[in-house]
Amino acid sequence: MEFIGCGALNWDSFFEVKDLSELSYKGKPFLPGREISLSPDEFASLFSFLKKRGEFKVSLPGGSAANTIYALSKWGFKTGFIGAVGEDEAGEKILEALKANGVDTSFVKKGGKTSQALIVIDEKKDRFIAVCPGTAEQLLRSEHFLDFSFECGLLHFSSFASNTGFEFQKSLLKMQIPKISFDPGEIYTAKGKEKISSFLKKTRYLFITQEELELLGESPVHLLEQGIKVVFLKQGKKGASFYQKGLMGRVSAISCRRIKDNTGAGDYFNAGVLAGLKSELSVDRAVELGCRVAALSLADYGSLSLPSKSLFQKLLTLVK
Repeated sequence: MEFIGCGALNWDSFFEVKDLSELSYKGKPFLPGREISLSPDEFASLFSFLKKRGEFKVSLPGGSAANTIYALSKWGFKTGFIGAVGEDEAGEKILEALKANGVDTSFVKKGGKTSQALIVIDEKKDRFIAVCPGTAEQLLRSEHFLDFSFECGLLHFSSFASNTGFEFQKSLLKMQIPKISFDPGEIYTAKGKEKISSFLKKTRYLFITQEELELLGESPVHLLEQGIKVVFLKQGKKGASFYQKGLMGRVSAISCRRIKDNTGAGDYFNAGVLAGLKSELSVDRAVELGCRVAALSLADYGSLSLPSKSLFQKLLTLVK
């Protein structure tokens, strides 16, 4: 395997509303770009609320690292995934989608309930995400990986919404594994720098937003001093910047004619960058490839408008 993902495997339900700023739930505003974690009862209540106040669009497999690995597998890279799904319809559909795309799911545990996510998008294409951790992640144990050769591919970590998943990843990091690729998201950065320090110490490539940097109280330069090789700063409509020791650069966002949904665009940017680096592109070219992939993903919900393998190869040639 060339890439191995580890993180939440969610079943995502998409809703559209007129304006996020006009909505609140139990006194909490729907802040654009925010990602929150809810209990099962809170999640069910919010789902009912959105059925009345919004328009349901589609349900799809999701999860940050899962999206990244799904894209890499679609483009022909050999991939695997470490995570958990429930013994329910959502879990079956997630596994089917991964397997059909060539992802090795040998280390996806099955049991309990699948994690769920609500993605709320408004007419301005701002979005708000609410996640409900399932019980499946309670099955994850580091001892299952004592004989696993982590040298076989780059590990890409993203967040679990459950504390069980978080502790599982921390225990994996104590094993003899090489440096990882890491996209902590708001759920992990909100825990604070101290809580995710073991992740950052093992990180080679960090994918992060300005808001997440501020939650950590960190700067890209200081993170490089701690041993991270490259910090990729995702800036949405402004494109992306990258930081290496003694080098900083920025790539503008790629214009796109049609924007339906920006959920997962950051995950697909990650996939484009990692694919570019694996294909021996320079860092700036890899970031450009990531921006092009992210722009194409905006045309439909989730993974529905991901470039095909043949289109990806054309993009790779173009960027080279």
